[in-house]
Amino acid sequence: MHREHLVTQSEEKTGRNFEKELNEEQLKVVLSKGGPSLVIAGAGSGKTRTLIYRVAKLVDDGVPPASILLVTFTNKAAKGVLSRVERLLSVDGKRVWSGTFHHIANLILRRHIGLLGFRSNYTILDEEDRTDLVSLAIAEFGLNESRRFPKANAVAGVISLSTNLSQRIDTTVAQRFPHLNEFIDDLLLIHEHLTNRKKALNALDFDDLLVFLKQVLMEHADVRDHYQSLFRHILVDEYQDTSKLQADIVDILAQGHRNIMVVGDDAQSIYAFRGAHYENILGFTERYPDAVVYKLQTNYRSTQSILDLANSSIIRNKKQYLKQLVATRGVGLLPTIVKTANTEEQASFIAKRILHADASLNDIAVLYRSHYHSMEIQMELTRLGIPFEIRSGIKFFEQAHIKDVLSYLRFVNNPMDELAFKRALKLYPGIGVKTSGYLWDTFVQAQYALSALEAKETLEELSRKAQQHFSGFYKLILNLSDMKEKLPSDMLILILESGYEEYVKLSYTNAEARLEDVRQLINYSARFQSVTGFLSEMALVATVVSSDVEEADKERVILSSIHQAKGLEWKIVFIPWLVDGKFPVIRGNDNQRREAETDAIEEERRLFYVATTRAKDTLYLCYQEWIPERGTYNNALIKPSRFIRELPSYAYETQE
Repeated sequence: MHREHLVTQSEEKTGRNFEKELNEEQLKVVLSKGGPSLVIAGAGSGKTRTLIYRVAKLVDDGVPPASILLVTFTNKAAKGVLSRVERLLSVDGKRVWSGTFHHIANLILRRHIGLLGFRSNYTILDEEDRTDLVSLAIAEFGLNESRRFPKANAVAGVISLSTNLSQRIDTTVAQRFPHLNEFIDDLLLIHEHLTNRKKALNALDFDDLLVFLKQVLMEHADVRDHYQSLFRHILVDEYQDTSKLQADIVDILAQGHRNIMVVGDDAQSIYAFRGAHYENILGFTERYPDAVVYKLQTNYRSTQSILDLANSSIIRNKKQYLKQLVATRGVGLLPTIVKTANTEEQASFIAKRILHADASLNDIAVLYRSHYHSMEIQMELTRLGIPFEIRSGIKFFEQAHIKDVLSYLRFVNNPMDELAFKRALKLYPGIGVKTSGYLWDTFVQAQYALSALEAKETLEELSRKAQQHFSGFYKLILNLSDMKEKLPSDMLILILESGYEEYVKLSYTNAEARLEDVRQLINYSARFQSVTGFLSEMALVATVVSSDVEEADKERVILSSIHQAKGLEWKIVFIPWLVDGKFPVIRGNDNQRREAETDAIEEERRLFYVATTRAKDTLYLCYQEWIPERGTYNNALIKPSRFIRELPSYAYETQE
């Protein structure tokens, strides 16, 4: 009765029959009366459609398009919403203020940046530009003259993350990058220098756009009042992915009319590592006590069996808005939990099941927690001639850190390999193109005698910094040469422990993920008895994988990290490596693991939830019973993931 009343009122105002175009949950959102609203939009529940109709309803009710602010996480998403609004109403969607936070910030700052001492024709620096400025600062202060110092891109990443978290740099380092604690004072110095340098250049980076927008709104009442009056309705998509800084900006703009509608799914908040603040969506009703909470729980993507499994998993999270996804597509097949003996058998199972699947390759995806989980799967798909596309970054063997560690083995195995020699050398501070070229020429003239590199006359030609770090390279090469007849895994472990692990930590903000890649390579190498055999296999697989022609119309399986897969869907989904310590990633001792669920574990469970709800028809959850101990081919018995163990038996079937 209530629904019929809403529909009748709507038709009187708009002339549209919303009942035919929206379900009851969506209808309540679209016809809401204003004020603060929180829309919890479950996976596959028609969130975008609801946003489209909400914007259309506002315009159809006489709200000027220019007084609507629609914030999305990509400009493409905003254009998609508005183009469909135009088709519904035959109005110019471009009049709506729409786009990403950065896009909106830029539009406003071009008018008001003078209040902060910048000129309106400021340059927007991209990530590479900012890294270059950081690199210049490191050189100017001589911070890498006598020791290893974090690479410029790592320093820039720390500064950016602290900005998005609205934290001091020392707080961010203590919480996220404790291995950089010794550099705190220097990082603060670089940050201050970077701020001053950008001011002198009349330049802003992407983070500055948000920082300065908030500053202008906070410090200048006339500007704040203008935009609070202008934006009569504010809609924010993917609200669970907003940073604290972004949420603060939205709250400031909505202070006047308080017509704010945020749309998102707390169960799909998975980007804490890049600054997303989960408390934004979880605490929305605390900041807006009069907010109306709507839930979209009708799922148009998956079968009920898949949703039952996802529901039974996410229900264990303590911090959440409870919801129960209900399918419109029927019950479907039970998800399958597949136990394999080891990683190779897991890859073989996935590849062969793909080969015999009754579906286009484009409708199949393998989703994983960490990039290295795809290594054996890439190799097996390559062997069987199954084309695939990587969505989690570049292909495993093309990654810089994999090529780095292999360059040492290549050179020791073949001292005439100039490319490997120079690549390994340039990992050391003070050694660049010129120095590595000089050392190579010296090495060749000495008939490839290593001793020539340590000669006094050779070292005298190097800078003091290059001399200091070259000794580390030389010692490592000698040790590896002595180990040439040993297992390649032992050699890779030595490379990691002789400075490469430190190099990664000082070079990348995602250092741990890269180190996991290297550790997985070490485990894989343990099956080879010789360096030559191992390198030959790597070269052959990498060559075949790299030669895969990227034809737009060619069918291919998608290999993707779960983070990259959010918002997408496939008929068949495989989730491998569901084992303790790998998914979820668990660090710390056994006592810590037995403690009450932490925020980190709850985010991991949300990641599992996102992965399972990508599947439309068929879902395989795969785990291996044994994985190699580090650097050996001795297998260690492991447990299936807690996310498997905690599932009710009715939610799946098993296969070995």
